Amino acid sequence: MFMSILPTGGIVGAQMAGLCAAVSSAIAYAAGLEDARIRVTEDSGVIYLDGSAPSLHVVETAMGVARDIAGNAICNRIEPAY
Repeated sequence: MFMSILPTGGIVGAQMAGLCAAVSSAIAYAAGLEDARIRVTEDSGVIYLDGSAPSLHVVETAMGVARDIAGNAICNRIEPAY
């Protein structure tokens, strides 16, 4: 008898993709982040925020929005303009 073995990462991967999309949408529509250029990606269960923002306050706002949705699985790589 043959049994198919499904990878357990498939469901988790789809959930992470949805979480990544939710973070991206929330950042796109959050007040105060209009001038930021932030890209949201995911790798190995960690959501990365890359790009640039006009100030450190805007970076902190984006991180807060992302954490509200995804918890602590966020890595901030946004560069503030000084």
